[in-house]
Amino acid sequence: MFRAVVFDLFGTLVPEFDRDAFYGAVRSMADAVGAEREAFLEAWNASALDRQTGVFPTVEANVRSICSGLGIVPSDEGMDQALEARLALYRSMFHPRVGALETLRGVKERRHGSALISMCAPDAPDMWRSSEMAPYIDVEVFSNEVGLRKPDPAIYLHATQALGIEPKECLYVGDGAYGELRGATEAGMIAYLIADPTIDTERSLTPEREHWDGRTVSDLRELLAVLDGDV
Repeated sequence: MFRAVVFDLFGTLVPEFDRDAFYGAVRSMADAVGAEREAFLEAWNASALDRQTGVFPTVEANVRSICSGLGIVPSDEGMDQALEARLALYRSMFHPRVGALETLRGVKERRHGSALISMCAPDAPDMWRSSEMAPYIDVEVFSNEVGLRKPDPAIYLHATQALGIEPKECLYVGDGAYGELRGATEAGMIAYLIADPTIDTERSLTPEREHWDGRTVSDLRELLAVLDGDV
């Protein structure tokens, strides 16, 4: 039935950020550049769309834009500290979740195609490409590089066209952020929610989490049985 698996990144192949840790890092960035914390946080949240669709080519450009709007000229040292706070957060979380590598290898062994579709800021693609997971993915679609966002069906079709297959031949898996499962379904894919019962979803960032009553797996490795037609 399926010829490819399309994966979400954050909350799917790598753990989702802890909400408090994520916003704690944003406040640390504010401290580093000499901004009032809540004003910086508000501007950070307001610039998410531009950060995710390539308006800002780097996180530094995003931070400098926020500082300009707040009437702040950060020092070089302050900017370096702000970017390091962000990088430290990503380093702490950017590792395969349990079962991710085994699943990616299993997809490849079954000679299925694979794609990654991620809603992300401009610092994520390089981190992904240097990870141990990257060699197992055939097609990468990062929102900041293609200028598309979930749940717009166009971002999913971008992946299927690169794979050279029809959406109905794709299994999509994600944690339900940004209405991604609905978007995948509307694009013609069969969507699965990754719902690990050991994860406290109330503490997870998971932006714009959608309500989902469709197909679910509790572990990515369960998808291999789906590919084999065993479930």
